[in-house]
Amino acid sequence: MIYCGNCIIIENNSVVCLRCAVKRVSPKAPRSKYANLSIMLSKRAKFRGEIKLSFAEIEGVIGDKLPKSAYEDKGWWSNIRGRAPSEAWLNVGWRVKEVNLGEKTVTFIRETRSADNANTQRKIRDRKIKSTEFKLLALKARSKIGRKRKISKTKLAILQARLKNIERSRRRKLKT
Repeated sequence: MIYCGNCIIIENNSVVCLRCAVKRVSPKAPRSKYANLSIMLSKRAKFRGEIKLSFAEIEGVIGDKLPKSAYEDKGWWSNIRGRAPSEAWLNVGWRVKEVNLGEKTVTFIRETRSADNANTQRKIRDRKIKSTEFKLLALKARSKIGRKRKISKTKLAILQARLKNIERSRRRKLKT
């Protein structure tokens, strides 16, 4: 394997690239198809405490059709954590108040502020944990940079060739 000398750190007797370490500390999660619904609800929270949306409006916001179960089962609209659709409204402080399958509408109601504060405190705590882990990795890397490393024969040969080329170009300039 080929490693970059600037981004190698040793972790439990194994080599880790700093780019990989960053991905471990803060991985990017795939975006849910209901993310646009979250964005829309969070924007409306500034102006309203309750909002009634038709299924067609929700489909327009998410840019996709709702599953068949959303049209047939009120349980699909439950406020249970761990499901992508319900996380879309629960994470931004809304709850489903009422679902009318006949009219194909759902009414969301804004949760109390205490739940919002709990969510923001949890996010801040998670962010602090991630940042401290990353700082530790960066400090490890910084302490490793000052150490002398054995230069490979290939690198020495390349450096010697470069020096010879520089000397040749200087000689040519002096002659002219």
